[in-house]
Amino acid sequence: MARTTEFKTEIEPFVRKELGRWFSGHVFSEKALPVGKKRNGTNAYHKFDAVSEDGAIVASIKSHSWKTSGGKRPAGKIGAIYQALYFLSLVKAETKLLILTDEEAYKGFLKDSDGKVTSVVRIEFCPLPPELGRVADDVHKRARQEIDGVKHSGKSKGNDG
Repeated sequence: MARTTEFKTEIEPFVRKELGRWFSGHVFSEKALPVGKKRNGTNAYHKFDAVSEDGAIVASIKSHSWKTSGGKRPAGKIGAIYQALYFLSLVKAETKLLILTDEEAYKGFLKDSDGKVTSVVRIEFCPLPPELGRVADDVHKRARQEIDGVKHSGKSKGNDG
């Protein structure tokens, strides 16, 4: 699987700082919050990418590109975005945000999800500065190359040979 640590170590911290500017100096950090109850009555938790220090603002950050290596509809990426929306719909917070850092993904998802998304979660675009945009592009390129290599080698997930 392609190494995507740059999203956690470089892009998400940048977006958390931007959220601090958007929301008057709030400080954001990654944090697990309760999203429901387990059968035994204890809380079930989900880790969110950006949570304000008072817990009033919760965000998930997605840095997906909108292109697949074959130029097709990015079903897996769309599914991951809907998954983030699902967990945001479960958490208790005054403001719930889905932050997309790729403009093409932002526009594509808005079009694809038109009429299908709860109004409880705001979908926002957070542009990356050029240097972080290049980092994201590099990660996407490595991931596409890896997927293309798997396709061309005749191997797929779950196939041992």
